[in-house]
Amino acid sequence: MQKNTICLPETIIDTHCHGRDLKQAYKTTIRQTLSEALEALISISVFMPNTLPAITNLMILQHQLRLLGNARKKLCLKNQQYGHFGLTDRNLVECEAALKFREVLGLKDYPLSADGTTVTTGTIGVFDPRTRLAGLHLVRQHRKIYARHCDNPGIIAREGHTINAEVADVEDMISLASQVPGAKVVACHISCRESAELILKAQKKGLPITIELCPHYLWFDSEGTNWNPDLDPVFYKCFNSLRGGEHREFLVSLLPTDNPWIIIGSDNAPHPTQEKIQGKLGGLPSNQEMVPVICTLAKKYKISNHRVVELLSWNASRFLGIRISKKFNRYRLIDKIDDLAYNNGIVTNPWNGSRLLFPAAIEA
Repeated sequence: MQKNTICLPETIIDTHCHGRDLKQAYKTTIRQTLSEALEALISISVFMPNTLPAITNLMILQHQLRLLGNARKKLCLKNQQYGHFGLTDRNLVECEAALKFREVLGLKDYPLSADGTTVTTGTIGVFDPRTRLAGLHLVRQHRKIYARHCDNPGIIAREGHTINAEVADVEDMISLASQVPGAKVVACHISCRESAELILKAQKKGLPITIELCPHYLWFDSEGTNWNPDLDPVFYKCFNSLRGGEHREFLVSLLPTDNPWIIIGSDNAPHPTQEKIQGKLGGLPSNQEMVPVICTLAKKYKISNHRVVELLSWNASRFLGIRISKKFNRYRLIDKIDDLAYNNGIVTNPWNGSRLLFPAAIEA
């Protein structure tokens, strides 16, 4: 893609976002997230279950589905919105029931240590590998998805959120997936070259495991590339962590390949400014920049318009089993400095100051 116009699919899919609601509605809500997604041309969002309380039982799931339905109605969204159900060592029966809901795309696995330490908020997570195998069998049976947050809590306890922690968990994920042929797995928010290379090798062996790439790992790195120097570095803290520039460059190099098992998710995870600073929380607001980042990198690296469509829509549609419109809209690409707000300015936007290409509709 070299011109200043682009054809984007009518249906763009964000495979990974967070709508807090429940006890954390002050951070963001499903409705707020979908509103920001709509402004950013995202048609379908997939919500994660690490809310407070977590979506690990049917009562909370049904509450979330009502929120999804109400938000969809208020925003006049024509597309169905989706979510994952949280897998634990004690809820396999409820997992099977949850997978029967059309809006539930699959199960989400957050690794849990023996002492109950999880890689995410609260206590949601899985410790027993037998639970993971059972979950993989369930998603295969129901033709759904198994999504995994790849980070090893034992290694994190010893050395922090290192590349070793991510890679060890990717290795474990691949090992388990190989025991359940045909189970479709999403390796969430891959951040480093080593993890990506392991998954690419597994794909060549026929394992249906997608690499989920997020805009912040394609744009920022631990060396401060594209950071706003006026912001506290905590605003670039996320999990998995930002890695060195060579990892960012390798992930970017995957974009133009013809690999159908690469998808894009924003991992939109906002926190209010003061809470982010005081608690040094991990998570970046990112859904409004997802499409501009891909468009910007496509222009820079001469990635074809067809490939952009695959990355933002078709790959996820096929892998996740989401039926979508195959219509397109043409946009002008506007080169401007990002000044977007999240949650009406309650959340500090770390993309502020980044120069990106923003699609603007061309009227017929």
